[in-house]
Amino acid sequence: MADPERLTPEQLNFIEDMGLYYDHYGLPRLVGRLVGLLMLADQPLTLDDMAQALLVSRASVSTNIRIALHNEYVVRVGIPGDRRDFYRFSDDVWERRTAVIEIGSKATRVFAERGLAALDPDDTVARARLEEMVDYCNFMMVEGHNALERWRERKRQHSSETHVSHLRRRNDLATSNTSAVDGDSA
Repeated sequence: MADPERLTPEQLNFIEDMGLYYDHYGLPRLVGRLVGLLMLADQPLTLDDMAQALLVSRASVSTNIRIALHNEYVVRVGIPGDRRDFYRFSDDVWERRTAVIEIGSKATRVFAERGLAALDPDDTVARARLEEMVDYCNFMMVEGHNALERWRERKRQHSSETHVSHLRRRNDLATSNTSAVDGDSA
C-alpha cells in the first residue's frame, strides 16, 4: 500500500476486521484499525496520515497510537529533515506477543503461590485449583520460551531464504539483461 488515502475495499475490510479483533480482546477498536493500517503501509505514517485514511480525528489517533506503542504493536520513528513523528508496524510484534505468554505466566504463578501460602491445610479444593494453576504456569513458561526460540529460528531461516531468493532474482535479472544486450549486439 503506497497511499493510505487510496485503500481498496479489501484493505478497508482487513483494517476493520483488525479493529473488531482487538475490540474482542478488550482494546479499543481504533487500536486494531491503526495496527491494521500500519501493517499494510509500506512507509511510516504520521498521525494526520492515519486520521485521514481511517476517517477519524487526529486526537483519537493520538490517544490510540499511544496504546499501540505501549503494547509494542507499533514504533515511533523519525524522518531526517521532518519534525513530525511517524509510526510503523513493529518488526518484532510476533516475538513480543509470544514473550508475553512467558511473562504473564511468571506473574500468574506468583499469585498462585501466594494463594497457596494463604490456605489452611484442610482447604483441599482451593489447594488443588491453585496447584494446577502453578503447574499450568510452569508449563506455559517452558512452552512459551520454547515457542519463542522456535519462532526466532524460523524467522532466521525465512530471512536467509528470502535473502537467497532475492539474490537469485537479481542474478536472473542481470543475466537476462546481459542476454538482451548480447542479443542486441548480434
